[in-house]
Amino acid sequence: MLVLLIPIVAVAVFAAQLAPVPSNATDRARAGDVVALVNDAPIRSNDVEAAMNTIVPLTSYHQSLKPAKLTELRGRALDGLIDEELRYQEAVRTNVRVAGAEIEQALARAKKGYRDEQEFEKARRASGATLPEIRASILRALMMQRVSEESVGAKCRVTEADAAAFYRENTPRFLLPEQLRVSLITIGVDRSAGPPEWKRARQKARDLARRIAAGASFDAIAREHSSDESRLKGGDLGFVHRGQLIEEFERALKDVTPGHVTPVVQTIFGFHLLRLAEVRPPAQKSFADVKATIVRDLTETRCKQAADAWTKSLRARARIVIVGGDEAVRRTAATPGK
Repeated sequence: MLVLLIPIVAVAVFAAQLAPVPSNATDRARAGDVVALVNDAPIRSNDVEAAMNTIVPLTSYHQSLKPAKLTELRGRALDGLIDEELRYQEAVRTNVRVAGAEIEQALARAKKGYRDEQEFEKARRASGATLPEIRASILRALMMQRVSEESVGAKCRVTEADAAAFYRENTPRFLLPEQLRVSLITIGVDRSAGPPEWKRARQKARDLARRIAAGASFDAIAREHSSDESRLKGGDLGFVHRGQLIEEFERALKDVTPGHVTPVVQTIFGFHLLRLAEVRPPAQKSFADVKATIVRDLTETRCKQAADAWTKSLRARARIVIVGGDEAVRRTAATPGK
């Protein structure tokens, strides 16, 4: 099993069964614990277990997950292996070719994920994988990647005109809300502290408020007295949107005008003073501002839709047999187009 061994950039390598596919049911049974047949190609239980380890950390897998959750995740793992096998078979059917140099380049990138060649070799030996097996797994992954690009990639393309049309149809989505530039002083109190400590903190906050009202520098007092990390910047929190702060701060700032400081605000964290330095009114982002984001998001959406449709079509033409196992796993993994 090669899962977790080969961190190939931009290539998803799952647990590929590298042995020759047995030609009949008897041979398949002898070859191991077969949990599914995809056009007669077997997926074995150890493939599913290895794929499970990529979905959830081993510690959670073995210690904290409930049986029902494990069944769900096992179904997802088997479902993914079925779809991978279908993509690989489609790559074989369409005669996808991968040059040997590409395999070596991917292997070289994989090795860069390790400190040195010795560390890579140690991990390889621990996995039980030979270099020919690793190259075969890389070849399989590259073939799946290429057939996916050929079948889905062209349907993902988003032009500038597509992005502009989306912007026109969804202009309100790109309105930057009102922003406030706020500075903060916090006199922190441990939530488990007793009434005397809370009383002292309140009095200190009130004393600081009087000093600021008399002309003392908010920034200087924040640097000297605040327990918040923002003290290093004189209490400056930068610009925030309305509704982005905690409820107590939002209420305190509601009627404050720029240049003024709120009364003392109490929260579960202690006592606070806030200064409103500046208000930026709502502003409409231009198409130029958001074009890259729109192109990225539309591309992701189109690619997912195209990939889902392609996977559904591969499943519709395939013979998928789930062998034994939990009924919930069979239902999860045998559902076309998941």
